[in-house]
Amino acid sequence: MATKRATPKAASKAAPKAPPKGSKGKPSPNQQVEKLVSIPSDMILAPQAEAPRQLTGRDQSRQKSSVQELSWAEFDRAVQALAVSISKTYKPQAVVGVAHGGVFVGGALSSALGCEFYPVRISRRSRDKGAAKPKLSGEMPRELKGKRVLIVDDVVSSGDTLELATALAQKVGAKEVDTAALVARPGGFAPGFCALPTEALVVFPWDYEAVTEDDRFDVDPDKAGA
Repeated sequence: MATKRATPKAASKAAPKAPPKGSKGKPSPNQQVEKLVSIPSDMILAPQAEAPRQLTGRDQSRQKSSVQELSWAEFDRAVQALAVSISKTYKPQAVVGVAHGGVFVGGALSSALGCEFYPVRISRRSRDKGAAKPKLSGEMPRELKGKRVLIVDDVVSSGDTLELATALAQKVGAKEVDTAALVARPGGFAPGFCALPTEALVVFPWDYEAVTEDDRFDVDPDKAGA
């Protein structure tokens, strides 16, 4: 004959005690704490994200890379210093700026040096069959004939663009040709004049700002005829 086991005292639920006299039905402090910290069994808690330890107003993603940002004021100072350096040993009669970045640098340099400015476009052709490396092509204005010319780019590394531009300027009859760049990579092609020799990635002000034309040069290579 089956008998019903008695429920263990430890597992039995204690009957709620009547509130002490004078408490007017309010739960005790222990009961309030239990109610506050109790969590429903069907609730899933997500891990809390750790609060950032640095200010989030500044991009921290590139802290390990070497990046140098130039403001318009810093760009102008670099151009003025480059113009002073050039004028000590070379007196160009025309400045040629290679689009796109060289248009900004070349236009500002021509203004500082007081000579004519010509924007040009040098294009790469990488689909030529059998070519060992991409070929460059472009044209120079005929007005360079018989003049001392300064070929300008914003950044120079291999020097392919400046070398081709020099050859094209000589082809149209330039009297003398020299080169300049705002930024040059150490160990790479060495232009005749350079303002900032650096390995860093240089971010120019026109890389992420809308630019308005001024009287010194046409900032749009397409409008300038490059």
